[in-house]
Amino acid sequence: MLKVFDKNGDQVITKEEFVDGLTEYINQTKHALDRQYLPKESMNKMYQTFIKPWIEHVRKERELKGHLISGVLNHAQNDMVGRMLKDDGTPDKDAIKRLFEEVDSNSDKHVSRIELEKVVKDIQFGKVVDAEEAVTKLLQDLDVNRDDEISENEFVDGFTKWIHSNSNKTASSKSSSHGTHQTWEDVEKVMEENQSKGVSAWLEAIAYVVLGITMLSLLAEPLIASVQKFSEYAGISSFFVSFILVPLATNFREATSAIKEASHKKSSNTSHTMYEIYGAVFMNNILGFVVISILIYMRDIAWEFSADVLVVAIVCIVMGLAATFRNTFPLWTSFPAYLLYLLSLLLVFVLKDVLNYV
Repeated sequence: MLKVFDKNGDQVITKEEFVDGLTEYINQTKHALDRQYLPKESMNKMYQTFIKPWIEHVRKERELKGHLISGVLNHAQNDMVGRMLKDDGTPDKDAIKRLFEEVDSNSDKHVSRIELEKVVKDIQFGKVVDAEEAVTKLLQDLDVNRDDEISENEFVDGFTKWIHSNSNKTASSKSSSHGTHQTWEDVEKVMEENQSKGVSAWLEAIAYVVLGITMLSLLAEPLIASVQKFSEYAGISSFFVSFILVPLATNFREATSAIKEASHKKSSNTSHTMYEIYGAVFMNNILGFVVISILIYMRDIAWEFSADVLVVAIVCIVMGLAATFRNTFPLWTSFPAYLLYLLSLLLVFVLKDVLNYV
């Protein structure tokens, strides 16, 4: 965490470094949500434990601050110095200086906490906030040099900023911190949309699975017949067509997409690609087994696929164990993965054609 915020490496995080680091983290998180690079479970957990409470705190603080500023400005204009805007809509700095002199009861050119508290007590904030807390929050906004006193320049600059913000004359008057808060609120909206769609997403996914199984059941037999005819007319072994050409054709899009994502050389992209590959492999095997089982049951076909199922089970067990005990995969692990494909073809050939295991 220190490395993220401490840009100059002095082992101390300044206010500017903290704001810059947190803003960068916010933008990265928003980008990851938009692109869906992060697993939904981890994002939901982070949202519930960190993002949502922080958003609620920031929203309440911003609403409270706006309420305080609006109350102070209304009190100053109605009960103290009158209108603080010129005819052209710009802040009247002379009126703000007169207000400063009125608040500075001991005329020492500084507004102390006690003097500011006297003004706050005259404002009816109700039960929203007590006077001491209101003074603390106003001081945080006006006392730039943090000496627990407000100089005339700080007072004038602070009230000028408040008047600009309160009158909404320019869109550019929004501070960068407000933009950061808005970004977090965008993140919150995305997360709430994902959560609200939880049940409907499950039902939609199940419907797609059922639709896929139905389509495969209807199209499996014509596909098998087409592959057999293609093998006969082309003079190519049906084994080569079924286990090499057809898998290459059906998985070409997924392969090119995975290579493209991995070429970015980012762990988030690669992890997302791995999730997709695992899901595709699992669903292909499950759907294929279900379709074959349905066809065999409905057509009363003799079972002759023990070798195929055994080889698929062996490959899935090996890859499953490898993925269970590792979170990262170095380059050398790709070579055994490629060899597993060749080994599975060899095993099918040996079991069926040599050992006659069906």
